Amino acid sequence: MQEKYRQYETVVKEVLDPTRRRTSKLCIDPFTYDRALWDEMEVIARSYHRLLEFVFQNFPVNAKIQEVLEYPDDLENYLKSLNIYPINLAAARVDLFLTDDGLKMVESNCEIPGGNEESYFLEQKYLEIFQPEGLAAVPRLEIVYDTLMKYYGIQADYFGMPRKQRLLIILTQWQAEIDRILGEYDILMNFIRERGHDAEVIDPNRVEIRDDKAFHPDGRRIDLIYRRFTGDELPKFAERGWQMAIDWDQAKVAVVNPFCTKRVDSKNIMVLFRDEQYDDVFPPELASELEVVRGIIPWTKKIKPRMVLPDGSEAAARPWLVANRKGLVIKHANAYASAAVFIGMDTETGRWEEIVDESLKGDWVVQEVLDLPEMDLKYWEDGQVKTARCIYNVNPYMYDGKIGGFLNRASTDKLTSFKSGEIAAVVPCFEKTRP
Repeated sequence: MQEKYRQYETVVKEVLDPTRRRTSKLCIDPFTYDRALWDEMEVIARSYHRLLEFVFQNFPVNAKIQEVLEYPDDLENYLKSLNIYPINLAAARVDLFLTDDGLKMVESNCEIPGGNEESYFLEQKYLEIFQPEGLAAVPRLEIVYDTLMKYYGIQADYFGMPRKQRLLIILTQWQAEIDRILGEYDILMNFIRERGHDAEVIDPNRVEIRDDKAFHPDGRRIDLIYRRFTGDELPKFAERGWQMAIDWDQAKVAVVNPFCTKRVDSKNIMVLFRDEQYDDVFPPELASELEVVRGIIPWTKKIKPRMVLPDGSEAAARPWLVANRKGLVIKHANAYASAAVFIGMDTETGRWEEIVDESLKGDWVVQEVLDLPEMDLKYWEDGQVKTARCIYNVNPYMYDGKIGGFLNRASTDKLTSFKSGEIAAVVPCFEKTRP
């Protein structure tokens, strides 16, 4: 077995860590699930997708939705300028914990859910090298490819473009990130090339827009852009800021996910779905979907000077938030990748009071803290098997409104973060095909 561990380490480093900058530990004990968990996740994915599409279509005319999904003026003006398509959310991910009280959601990623190619490679190589019996992997890349093709068709029809059989598909990401994980992106690009398309990974600043079309730097017209950077990053890294996205959005090129998906990426979306004061936003035909999604969201409120508390009473927010620190989590509504998430029990009283004061300025939410599940993570490092007690979550990808596999993350940090946890790993996931 030691030799197989070394073989697994070698092939993973060669593809996923050629620059030796990968921080994820090499998990050698996969997460397994049964069909019952998959089916439960499928119901969540379909329900969540339907609710999000309802929000896309109705936020321009619904004052209550606008009230919840409030953004700074510059971001709001940008969002209002973007196209809304008949169907918008090609890819998303819901981050869930398997708690003693059932599945509980802590956030969703509706712009650029990453990690899928990494999970695919880890799973395929695990099956190839260890050849375990009774385990099966999700055909992740086939699901992604089919989704890209469907949403290319939706946007081609929207812009009145003829559908082509051979496409130039560009995955766009900032150059520094390409340099860090190009091997991960190439896994998908190679899969697309095998299906007869041209495919490349380039920095978005190199995409040229002219005559209402998008072009590769070598002059070829781009048919589909698979966007892998967030809208929040535009002011930081795009040479033309918000305008770059606006130009892409207006050009006759399919962009997946479209930039409008930022509209539902805020953590405020959990307030919209969870808070009973917004019940009348949703039509009766979405009642069952709302019930499903509300059941997985812990108590969540926007932070305002006065708040409705879990018992239904109303009180001044600051003293209540300070007094109940150990049972709360405060999150910035529009921060990304677990940034600006503060768990009360792990935060000193003085620092917590500073966070409360900052949150009262607007665009923050508060949630009840969860009792997070743990696992013994077995990983291979320095030529030996090591074990660490980790928090873990199991996060379903949503492709075209259906489940498309899980991202399982384990970390010694409660945020399951690769930035703050001393030990963190992506855990391969397999369905048990027999007892």
